[in-house]
Amino acid sequence: MDSTTDLIVAPATAPQPAARSIVRLAGDGLSGVLRQLFLSADGSPLQLPDLQQPAQLINVAFHPEALGSVWGKLPVAVLFWPGPAGPLGAPVAEVQLPGSASLQAAFVQEACRLGARLARGGEFSLRSFLAGKIDLLQAEAVVAVIDARTPQELSQALDRMAGGVGRSVEELREYLLDLVADIEAAIDFADDLAPDAVPVPDTTQDAITPKIQHVCRQLDRVTHQLAGRDSGGQGGLPRVVLAGAPNIGKSSLFNHLVGRDAALVENASGTTRDWIAGELRDTAGIVSCLLVDLAGIGGLYESGDWLVAERDVSAAADRVAREEIQRADVIVACHDSDSDPLITVVDSTTAECIHVITRADQQQAEKKMAGPQEWILTSVKAGVGVEKLRQRILKIVSSLDRATPATIRLRAGLESARESLVQAEKSMTGCDGLPSDEALLAVLLRHAIDALGEATGAVVGTDILDRVFSRHCIGK
Repeated sequence: MDSTTDLIVAPATAPQPAARSIVRLAGDGLSGVLRQLFLSADGSPLQLPDLQQPAQLINVAFHPEALGSVWGKLPVAVLFWPGPAGPLGAPVAEVQLPGSASLQAAFVQEACRLGARLARGGEFSLRSFLAGKIDLLQAEAVVAVIDARTPQELSQALDRMAGGVGRSVEELREYLLDLVADIEAAIDFADDLAPDAVPVPDTTQDAITPKIQHVCRQLDRVTHQLAGRDSGGQGGLPRVVLAGAPNIGKSSLFNHLVGRDAALVENASGTTRDWIAGELRDTAGIVSCLLVDLAGIGGLYESGDWLVAERDVSAAADRVAREEIQRADVIVACHDSDSDPLITVVDSTTAECIHVITRADQQQAEKKMAGPQEWILTSVKAGVGVEKLRQRILKIVSSLDRATPATIRLRAGLESARESLVQAEKSMTGCDGLPSDEALLAVLLRHAIDALGEATGAVVGTDILDRVFSRHCIGK
């Protein structure tokens, strides 16, 4: 395993034209490498803040013995955190360069020549987690921010990164740790053994039970908050994609389902070049999912002459459509009424699939209905089957579990912790009329503490760490 103090470097922004690009560096020897890379803007040796100073934005110039000999004088700045107060709990620098992919690559290469190594995916986030700057829930939210494709998804991911739920759970865990400390102190210093100067905590039922009940109420509040987030508004909407070959009526079906002319409809292949999204509402007018109209994909199906039909959709649009299919929660596979009845959707996704025949007012629609799966016959022109399709989508969407891996783990941790707390409260009454067992009480409370720690990452195995951070991008 790589050291967590190695000097690492990676682009933090995409290598594409932009006003600015950012490269991030962190680890042992950072200050020395920065002094080899840069001079101060006035040409003097680079001065960096010491450990006691706050972060500073420093205007710099490339060192003439490094990139300056090739790139000359360019507007460059370094945001430098000198010590443990920074986002990684150690010195870290974000170098702000002009937005050139070539310059960004050259800078990373030069940093590696001077002793840095390229960061692995998620390594910056892992160091932040290990330093206690973020919890595991926030670390997983970084992935959600990177993957966000709509303003709503980004808003929800940023809200998770803010760490509200994680902080609440960690505060409850700290509360329980203090409670266990009091109970174990009472066990160690019984009334007849405690020195006069050592106060023995009150561990009677009247003192402990209200504290356990308080934590239970707070856990219920967090659980309710999680449930609201999972079903939650715009950011957590399931994605339902309309997929199929070009020019088979997907956009007409999409417009009819969302109730407005959001997608352009023409009798020509390749009219839709990018995905278009709209909200699908239930009978009560509540938004239930995000409906996505994709560009036509010639190779979406495994067999039949459809593979070679309508190849004029651009490669970029085809790639984007395939990516959206992989992200979908539900796929509405649209089939033309004139195409081969043996067409099947490729088995490259675990999403629920609904088979639909579009433009069923045209000929030969009936033969497509044969087969093990029920196909929905639709015709926007004739007003046939669209409402049936809507109800099928809504039924499937209502059964989906939209929780992220982080939320699933947190939910399980909350349930396990609450169960242990309930048992702890019951133990306060004693068994068969005997006094309560303080040692058993402490064990049950520790079970609750461990469950909460596993949920937030305060206590976590290396297997979970590998799963979380392996999904991060390099530079994050």
